[in-house]
Amino acid sequence: MDEIMRGHAAELREMSSARAADWLLQRYPRGGEAIILLEHISLRKGDYRRLAEQYLAGPSHAHDRAYRLFRDRLGLTRLIRILGETQGRDSRDADLLAYHLRPMLRGAKDAKELREATAFVDALAAS
Repeated sequence: MDEIMRGHAAELREMSSARAADWLLQRYPRGGEAIILLEHISLRKGDYRRLAEQYLAGPSHAHDRAYRLFRDRLGLTRLIRILGETQGRDSRDADLLAYHLRPMLRGAKDAKELREATAFVDALAAS
């Protein structure tokens, strides 16, 4: 993280959670460097959810960083629900998302979460 990003992270830490989320959405509407900043600040779950709904909509990310971040902040079940609510994916995009999510299944907190997440990933792989 460069000096400018460190400065942004410090500014965000001084803001309320809702205001920081608004700032991120205005400054980084598609995510990008916002994911790096989110790794260095703490927000309320509702604000993480709002950011995840925005940043995870659309085509799958080329890297798993955003998925790992939101899994760590919201939990695997909530991440899967948010991804399930986004627009349909073509088969290549679904394959990429399944590729990123499959390693996260090992971190399921219980059998129910594992079943739900596995069913989602299997459905992606079948599409």
